[in-house]
Amino acid sequence: MTRTTLFAAVCGLAVAAIAATARDPTPLQVAPGAPSKVEILGDPELRDLGARLIADRAVWKPLPGIGTLPDVGIDSLEIWLTADLATGVPNGLSHPEPWVAGTADPGGRRIALRTGPGLSGPGGLRAVLRHEIAHVALGAATGGNYPRWLTEGYAQYASGEWSWEDAWHLQAAFLRRGATTLEEIDLRFRRHSTEARMGYLLSYTAVHELDVLGGEPGMAAVFRRLRDGASFEEALRRTYGITSEEFEVRWKRSLVDRYGWLYLLSRAGVFWLAVTGLVLFVALRRASQDRTRLKELRAEERRLPQVYAAERGPIPPEPEEASSVPGKGRSPN
Repeated sequence: MTRTTLFAAVCGLAVAAIAATARDPTPLQVAPGAPSKVEILGDPELRDLGARLIADRAVWKPLPGIGTLPDVGIDSLEIWLTADLATGVPNGLSHPEPWVAGTADPGGRRIALRTGPGLSGPGGLRAVLRHEIAHVALGAATGGNYPRWLTEGYAQYASGEWSWEDAWHLQAAFLRRGATTLEEIDLRFRRHSTEARMGYLLSYTAVHELDVLGGEPGMAAVFRRLRDGASFEEALRRTYGITSEEFEVRWKRSLVDRYGWLYLLSRAGVFWLAVTGLVLFVALRRASQDRTRLKELRAEERRLPQVYAAERGPIPPEPEEASSVPGKGRSPN
């Protein structure tokens, strides 16, 4: 090897080392349950945020019916952070809709998160990251063999993305439109954000019904049979002894029980009791304020004469009137 060739090789190694350092200057600390290699990519100014995210133990907790990512053979993961999912991430992760907060490529073991209002801090992004991790885990646990509602509902279920507000939204939609079908849920994800949100909520309830049927062991058995190539119909029948139609009937019945008219009416008494209590509280508070104000006005009224006297000074005596007693003053004509 000539000196020129050796010098070129050394320069090439130096450049590669600098590039590697710029890409990953310090090893990232990840919490238990995470893959052995986690890379934070995307906008450089978001690297510190990404480091805090992956150090959060709650992000890597075992997933229902699956466990951790290493449990399903995932030892590396890319996490892209960007302010714009339409342009700031590679193909396969990009998404044009501005309301989307995260995307996942389960086969490529990649995740992309959008930062922005309400999502900039670790608290806002933690649930989104957990949601996308669930997508990657389910892809590995089932070999990518699942209906759309199952992966979206499982990601919602595993990430804990459910609140009383979601329940009210779902109840309002259910009262307007009635029951839906699992096939219709998949169609909702292809429409605008409002329909997609309802699809997420409905798919969550369907996965919840799967958990009710057999808990985590049951879900794990369904996922394992899907990975072995069974259809969802076959996985249900072999795990729970029911068909997909029977499962859908059970799911619809649970929707009626939780979000139908009877559910609403059964809680109407509690609702109006709460409203009555609130009105009574406001009325008593207002009456107390009125009594306090009345006392202040009366005290002020009692002080007014003293204030006026201090401002005007002493009152001069009134002039004496002429006497009408005979012998005093002028004599009558």
